[in-house]
Amino acid sequence: MAPSREQVLQALATVRLGDGQSLVASGRLSEVFVDGGRVMFSIAIEPREAAALEPVRQAAEEAVRALPGAGPVLVSLTADRPVARGP
Repeated sequence: MAPSREQVLQALATVRLGDGQSLVASGRLSEVFVDGGRVMFSIAIEPREAAALEPVRQAAEEAVRALPGAGPVLVSLTADRPVARGP
């Protein structure tokens, strides 16, 4: 059975940014889409943050992939929308 959106968000709450804030609380997370076992979301960044936040993207992907029933996981870094500050 595919993970629920809530399970994905719980897994992502364990991923921390460099300042110690959780990915979920940071305001950087896009809408999370779960389609069968596929999970897709993006992390908003400033272009200059791409290299520094790649480990966060990888950690987010690994956290979701570890959920029972998770299939392919697509996580992207995007500078297409402004970074929200705070929850």
